[in-house]
Amino acid sequence: MVGVGTIHVMEHGEKYHFTLPSTYGRSILTVPWSEMGGKVQVTCPQTDYTSTLVFHTKPMYGGKMHRVTGDIKDNMTGKCLYKIDGEWNGKLKFTDESTKSVEVLDTEILSVVPKMVKPVCDQRENESRRLWRDVTLALRNNDIDKATAAKHANEERQRQEGKARAAEDAVWVPSYFKSEEDTWIYKKSMAEPQ
Repeated sequence: MVGVGTIHVMEHGEKYHFTLPSTYGRSILTVPWSEMGGKVQVTCPQTDYTSTLVFHTKPMYGGKMHRVTGDIKDNMTGKCLYKIDGEWNGKLKFTDESTKSVEVLDTEILSVVPKMVKPVCDQRENESRRLWRDVTLALRNNDIDKATAAKHANEERQRQEGKARAAEDAVWVPSYFKSEEDTWIYKKSMAEPQ
């Protein structure tokens, strides 16, 4: 996938920058499912540690789904600190390379933190949940035709708005993101005082 995410761990004063794996649709003619695949890089400038994670796609015959391998390295010494192996949606095993001790993280028992989202009625017309609510509702009701029509209506409206801006030489100014170099940054970062 394109882009870099950043997580601020404010209690430790650390920022973690990470790329994202690609998502692949499989078995679209039978029972569809998706999987992630590719290399992910995680870096922390404050600790100078990096991690490379490989999301393995399932082989045609045999093999496991959702498999991940990787390592955590200290860039100052070039030393590998941990090896990582497991499933991203199951158990991940972290092996300390100096002591060979193993810690297991079971992702299935981690608590889920609910999203903090404004109610749809309080959102602007172009905010995702409000903009795509008819599509979402139709998909939940398994009404593919209605979902497709709602999606088409949204996309057509966006095309018309784009044509109108182009005709007036108007520049699109995003509400929530700003462009910095070759990336987009959320304007109201939770790491910055509001």
